Amino acid sequence: MSNRLDVIIFGASGYTGQYVIEEMARKGKQYGFKWGIAGRTVDKLKQVLQQASKFTGIENLDSTIDTITANVTNKQSLVDMCARTKVLINCVGPYRHYGEPVVQACLEARTHYIDISGEPQFLETIQLQYDSQAAERETIIVGSCGFDSLVADLGVETIRQECDQKNLDIAFIESFLSMKHAKTTGGLIHYATWESAVYGVSHAKELKNIRKQLFQQKLPYSKYKIDRRPIFKTALNGEPTWAIPFPGSDKSVVQRTQYFNYTQLNKKPIRFQPYLQISSLFAVIQILFFASIFSLLTKFKLGIQCLLKYPGLFSGGCVTHEGPTRAECEQASFKMTFVTHTENKQKLTHEFTGPDPGYLGTSKMLIACAVMLLKENDRLPVKGGVLTPGAAFGRTILMDYLEKEGFSMTRK
Repeated sequence: MSNRLDVIIFGASGYTGQYVIEEMARKGKQYGFKWGIAGRTVDKLKQVLQQASKFTGIENLDSTIDTITANVTNKQSLVDMCARTKVLINCVGPYRHYGEPVVQACLEARTHYIDISGEPQFLETIQLQYDSQAAERETIIVGSCGFDSLVADLGVETIRQECDQKNLDIAFIESFLSMKHAKTTGGLIHYATWESAVYGVSHAKELKNIRKQLFQQKLPYSKYKIDRRPIFKTALNGEPTWAIPFPGSDKSVVQRTQYFNYTQLNKKPIRFQPYLQISSLFAVIQILFFASIFSLLTKFKLGIQCLLKYPGLFSGGCVTHEGPTRAECEQASFKMTFVTHTENKQKLTHEFTGPDPGYLGTSKMLIACAVMLLKENDRLPVKGGVLTPGAAFGRTILMDYLEKEGFSMTRK
């Protein structure tokens, strides 16, 4: 591997890929990494590098960074791409449609793989089908390395380690996510994110059979429970707020980490429930209205076609093909509040905060995971396998790294 590049970013000309490249340019310069970008056409890749030079101030990226032609429909091009790097960052989604061939190519080339998928069906199918092969070939495969679902997974793992040091026995952890966005006329969410969500929800029924095969051992979770209604009002740090269950991949990713911790490391599993923090009952009603329509339409073909054709209409204007502007991303931020309940009925509160979760923050988290694979590989729990971010990087300096990049994890 000595002649390989350190990192290649595949899908570099996409919306999120632009931000990932800019972050890679900064870290490549800082650490002296050799890196490249890959996609279907070299001209587009050169344009993306020129844009990255403009926004990072790092000159001549289009002439100094390698560009590689690769296409998900051409298996050999994927294998050739993966054979040129130590770590492959995959930004091509929806992953249920385009992710598996890239994972296969990484395994053939013995190249470590990370992505930003928030699609449980894809993530769990890849673990079910390729974990043994990845272990045999000493290749690390880690999905969900962006906001979905690194924040929740790393947050729970950080709290577990803190409680272990203090001899506190965790029974249950809840998380409450709140986000701040600038006023926008261009939408908060890019269409590619919406597309992944549509296909993910429409195929959710597949998960039952996947999980039956994947989780064959029942975990001895604590019997400690909190009775919550689907919609409830609570107080966080003394401030009243509404909460509803968070529909993303956080719960499933954290559960996979707990399964790994118990079956591989003999650690007690932690029950976890994520929520979305809502400012008012009116906002709750708005969200549930659009969520109900979304859920209904994903159940049949014509409904799915409508969701994909009219994303703005069915998202209340939140989703556009253009996505938020750079200025809007720079004004956005998130806060995830973790409430930890111990077996002796203590309650601990932590806050994980950071920049724009969708794109700027996700790019920083994704590149951070690549840095861990290159710099902290000896601290990973296994040499190869399909892992979650918490299982893979929970024992590295990832949290310390992120705290230098505008994120923070604090005890309240």
